[in-house]
Amino acid sequence: GSAVQMVLPNRPTQAELTTYFNSIRARVKGNIVFYGEPARVPVNINPPPKRIPDETAKRNVNPYAEPVRPQIQAPPPPEPKPDALPFQEVTTQVNQFLLDAGAAVRVNDAGREHGQIRAFSNSTYDVAKVVPTVVMRNEDFGRIVRLVQSGREVRLEFDIRNQVYPEGATAYNTVAEIVGTDKADEVIMMGGHLDSWHAATGATDNATGCAVMMEAARILLALGVKPRRTIRVALWSGEEQGLLGSRAYVEQHFGTAENPKPAWSKFGGYFNHDTGTGRIRAMTVFGPPEAATVLRNAVGPFSFMGIEGAIATRSRGLGGSDHTSFNAAGLPGIGTTLDPIEYGTHTWHTNLDTFERLIEADLQQGAIVIAAAVYQLAMRDELLPRFPPAQMPAAPPLRPN
Repeated sequence: GSAVQMVLPNRPTQAELTTYFNSIRARVKGNIVFYGEPARVPVNINPPPKRIPDETAKRNVNPYAEPVRPQIQAPPPPEPKPDALPFQEVTTQVNQFLLDAGAAVRVNDAGREHGQIRAFSNSTYDVAKVVPTVVMRNEDFGRIVRLVQSGREVRLEFDIRNQVYPEGATAYNTVAEIVGTDKADEVIMMGGHLDSWHAATGATDNATGCAVMMEAARILLALGVKPRRTIRVALWSGEEQGLLGSRAYVEQHFGTAENPKPAWSKFGGYFNHDTGTGRIRAMTVFGPPEAATVLRNAVGPFSFMGIEGAIATRSRGLGGSDHTSFNAAGLPGIGTTLDPIEYGTHTWHTNLDTFERLIEADLQQGAIVIAAAVYQLAMRDELLPRFPPAQMPAAPPLRPN
C-alpha cells in the first residue's frame, strides 16, 4: 500500500477528532499509515559516562553522606483546553478508526538514535482491536514522511507473521539449589529473569543476570564449599509483564510480613542482577541499617574490583526488578547497582540487546562478588537483620498479579 501520514490535532476535542477522521478516511483505506510527525532526536554531544565514577559510587553507599538529589525541571503543564479528550480515549478511538477505515498497517516512529528500535506490546492485548502495527527506526520513518510531504508516492510491502495464543500459556520459573548443612531449612537466594522483549535476544536484559547467578553457583560448587544455609538460584519468568514469576513465588512460598508462611522467618536474603552488563558497584538491601552493614562487610574485600559497599532502604514498593517482590513482602531483597555501560542509552529493550554488547570481564566480577556475598550470608550464625514487627514499613497497595 501507499504511505499516508496521520497527524492528529493537538489534544483534540471530540468534534475536532471526528472532523479529522472524516478528512483522512478515504486516504487510509488499504494503505500504510505513518502515525504522527517524525521525532526530532538531537545529536548527543555529551553522552553519559559508561562507568560510575568511583567517588560517586562511594558517596551513594555512604549512609552518612548528604544525599545528592538531581535537579530535574519538569516541563510546564499544557494550557487548559476545555473538552479535550483524555489521552487514553484518543488512543482507543484512533485504533477503532484505523480498523473501520481499513488501514493495512500502522507504522510508529521508534524515536531513538542510530537505528535503535524499542518495541513493546499491543496495549489492548487484543489483535481484534488494532491493525497490524510495526515500529520503524527513526531514520527510515523520517525519510518516508519527508517524501510523502513533498508529494511523492511511497509504496511499501509488509510481511507480518504473528502467532496468537487466545487460551494463554504457562510460563515457568527455573529453580535449583545447593542444599545447606546444619541450617538447611534457612535459605539465601539469588536470581535474574529469563524473559525478554522481542526486538532482540535480551542479552543485557536479562541474560546477563541469569548468567552471573549461574556462574556464582558454579563457583561455589567448584570450590566444594558446604554452606550452612541452602543456596537457591531462581531464574524468573514474566518479569517484563510485572514481576509475575517472582511475585507468585514469594506469595506461594513465603507470604508477607502481615501474613507470613513458616518459611518467611527462615529467609536470609535474595540477590538480584538486572541492569545490564556492567560491574556491580553497590547493593541496596531492604532492611535496617544493620543489614547494609553486614553486606558492606561481606563485599568489602572486593573493593579493588569496583564494588563500593551497600546501603539500606525502607521501601516496600514494587517495581524495577524482581528483588522488589521480596521487599514488598517485608523480606530482604538485595538490588545491585551496575556501571550503566550502554544499558539506558542503547540496549535496554531495543534491537541492539544482543550478545555482542556484553563485557565478559564485568560479568565475571559480578559472579565473584555475588558468590562471595551469598556464601557469607549462608555461613553467618544469624540471618540478615530484619525490621522488628513494630518498625516494619507499611505494605504497598495491592496490585493485580
